[in-house]
Amino acid sequence: MKTKYILVVTFILISFSSWAQRSLFDGVNMTIDTLSINTPYSDFGPAIIEDELVFLSFSEKDGKKSDNQNKVFYDLYSTSLNAFGEVVSDRSRMGSVVSKYHEGPLAYCANTGELFLTQSNWQNPQEENMVFIKKNIRLGIVVYEKSGTSWQLKERLPFNSSEYSVAHPTISVTGDTLIFVSDMPGGSGETDLYYTVRTADGWSDPVNLGPKVNSGGQEMFPFLNTDGTLVFSSDGFGGAGKLDLFYIKFPILASSQRATFTGDINSPADDFGMVVHNNQQSGYFASNRADGMGSDDIYFVRFEDYVFDVITMSSKTKEILAGAHVNIIDEEGRVAASGSTNDEGRLEVKLEGNTSYTLVATNEEYMEKVLDLNMADQTNFVDGNLEVFLDPEFAFKGQVVDIMGNVPIPDALLTVSDGTKVDSILTDDKGTFRYNLESDKKYRVEVAAYNYFGTEIEFNTMGMDMGVFDYLIQLYSLDAGSRIALKNIYYDFGEWNLRPEGKRELDRLAKVLEEYPDIQIILESHTDSRGTDEYNMELSNKRSEAANDYLISKGISARRIDWVGFGETQLVNDCDGSIPCTEEQHYENRRTVVEIRKSKVTRRAKGNIFYF
Repeated sequence: MKTKYILVVTFILISFSSWAQRSLFDGVNMTIDTLSINTPYSDFGPAIIEDELVFLSFSEKDGKKSDNQNKVFYDLYSTSLNAFGEVVSDRSRMGSVVSKYHEGPLAYCANTGELFLTQSNWQNPQEENMVFIKKNIRLGIVVYEKSGTSWQLKERLPFNSSEYSVAHPTISVTGDTLIFVSDMPGGSGETDLYYTVRTADGWSDPVNLGPKVNSGGQEMFPFLNTDGTLVFSSDGFGGAGKLDLFYIKFPILASSQRATFTGDINSPADDFGMVVHNNQQSGYFASNRADGMGSDDIYFVRFEDYVFDVITMSSKTKEILAGAHVNIIDEEGRVAASGSTNDEGRLEVKLEGNTSYTLVATNEEYMEKVLDLNMADQTNFVDGNLEVFLDPEFAFKGQVVDIMGNVPIPDALLTVSDGTKVDSILTDDKGTFRYNLESDKKYRVEVAAYNYFGTEIEFNTMGMDMGVFDYLIQLYSLDAGSRIALKNIYYDFGEWNLRPEGKRELDRLAKVLEEYPDIQIILESHTDSRGTDEYNMELSNKRSEAANDYLISKGISARRIDWVGFGETQLVNDCDGSIPCTEEQHYENRRTVVEIRKSKVTRRAKGNIFYF
């Protein structure tokens, strides 16, 4: 390092109010390489503005480089970066912000579109034409804003002074918290780190960051990373060499530990000006270590691992979901990370950078969430964390049981149709099932099981909020003695013609009789209480006969079917004419029941009549 105030550029992507609790440098493997933009002179102060790496270098004077570096100015240069943070173009001078003074460092706030730039702080305009090296010029921070394709001066920070330097700015993503370096009176050492907050009334008075950051030596080059890490250089805490890189969580609390040494990056030489790429998987710093091209060079750091928290939340309420299970699968199908979120809905994960994964998150009463996770793309990360929103369960679920004692029926087949596709699911050993639904759909579910008479369920999700359709589906066994009220075999008043839904139920019965050729049945039809006894008896016989004829038309032998009518003698409710009843109540009595008279198996209990 060749000057007391080396100029560095920083780029911030962090919200002051919501910084995370982990550092990018904790337990992460990394590799370090030099960059092609370096020259035999001093190149340092890397920064990122959008998709460019901006850095500082000695400018040419009269078309030549000076042999005496103290007689020339530092200017800003840039080069293009790809998504991985790799340099993909030659360096070029940034003429839009270059002045006749020393320039840098600067911090860019994407939220406000401002540049916070360190420049030579000329307090007396008459001194501008004097040779720089002959004046003890202080440094100050000025603010620029974009105007078309150029930058225009907006303001100078109110605490700039001709008595001391104010330099090395780094700004929060909201643009309201600035950290900088100064040798103003009252500090701990030669230079300290300070912060100031912007309010409606302007910038607050600078506040020293205290002994957990500042020492009796020099603290410089602050950088706020998206994971809440404040990185800076110091020669006052001891380390591998002269200036070394340290980090600490920001804001700095009473419980905070002293700044931590970044051992994997530091060398016996000066190491300073660390910044991290937007992708959080690479970064840059400057060093005058022995293997460089010039006096100071910029080095490229690739973080091989990326440590972050998966945070599970409800997509509907945005509340934290504790206990959600998370599996992360790599491209080879191997489990790269697995676990359950804690009481704060967090699960710490460590993955390889620039790699693709599949994340699967599940939680009780929520739908499974599957995310493609490309570690080269940080757009899914918020403050360095991955927020996973689970949709409240929108499902058809329940249990299929034998109606005799509600005994679970495993391996029952449910065929689910929404009019455009058909899916099949099986119940587990407890007879339970679950199927994810979609909004604005009409569903029909056919339920079947071995040695059971199946059934059908219809429902729709038209205009509904997410929720659960929870069913206890009771099936009748096909044992001898079972009496089953055929679902939907109802008749219009005074009619015996089969309705369409009744035909569908008889089709189910015909299929059962085909699959179980030993079964013999009797069809029993009923009427409501209106009409004479004689009329109702005749009507019920016609209804049974109509059902019998329909089954025969489907290929079932007449020898396997008996039929009978019971008129109004077996009502299912109290609508016997003694009390007023609705049409719907009378409708329930106009029905057909099937009794299984013969089967391979004798029913466990006889004499009971069961209805859906």
